[in-house]
Amino acid sequence: MKKIISIILLLALTLCLTACGSEKSSSGEPVALSFSDAVSLDRIKKLDGQKVSIIGYMATLSPISGKYMYLMNMPYQSCPFCLPNTNQLSNTMAVYAPNGKTFEFTDQAIRITGTMKIEDMVDEFGYAYNYRIADATYEIVDLSAVSEEYALWQAIATDGLVTELNAMFDYLHFLCRWTEYQGSYVDESGSTVEFFMYPADVTHYLEDTGPYGYADKYADSYFPGLIARIRAISADGLEDLVSIVKAAQVQADVALAALNGKEYTYDSETDKFTLNDNDALYEQFYDVYGQFSEWMTRWEL
Repeated sequence: MKKIISIILLLALTLCLTACGSEKSSSGEPVALSFSDAVSLDRIKKLDGQKVSIIGYMATLSPISGKYMYLMNMPYQSCPFCLPNTNQLSNTMAVYAPNGKTFEFTDQAIRITGTMKIEDMVDEFGYAYNYRIADATYEIVDLSAVSEEYALWQAIATDGLVTELNAMFDYLHFLCRWTEYQGSYVDESGSTVEFFMYPADVTHYLEDTGPYGYADKYADSYFPGLIARIRAISADGLEDLVSIVKAAQVQADVALAALNGKEYTYDSETDKFTLNDNDALYEQFYDVYGQFSEWMTRWEL
């Protein structure tokens, strides 16, 4: 359980210091932050009230009002990424404009400069975070001379691959944690009735071809097709990502075997199923997702 908690903390706190040995800038310049290294919340807390700077891209879902934005380390993304089945931001930073001022949207790379603030927040979109950059300004970053690696990152972003990978992990989380999913309905008396998912419900979602179903990912061709899509972007430059997808496929097969083999128990008092290897499946899911989160944070401008 400690391992699981530490992984969740790692994913939720993907923003960190570039220079691990220093939380303060001795020159008076803003502390440079990076998406590539993870630190504990205790270290982020040490930056409370300090000027910080980070380079990234505005998510296109950022509020129309311009009062704040979601900063990500990849362009052309419509929404922030979260830990699966939660509202906790991951690989995304909330950045707020000074009072009375707003951000104008740009799809170019930007350098944010502002003040780190530690406080628990749930914003108007329902995203939760416990730190943000406030009173921020930004400037466009000149990328006229980009590296070969950055050009590859641009190709990944343009393809929309990361959005599909997040959808893949949503599917994997469903397979590994379906016994914890809850639904609700209003009965004839007007009362709200909550219920846990049955195995038949899982089968329904796996076969559902609609927008809320997983039929496309349940198909035998899904994981091989995703790997082919990755290799079409780069024949051999993304094999670390291919390995992550293969690991996700193995975990999906394990979870499906547990479902089809009826490796679960039923408690009539709570009307709830429990997977026999519930804790192991949960931990294995986050092991794979942790690899993906670390892969995401390696890409820097």
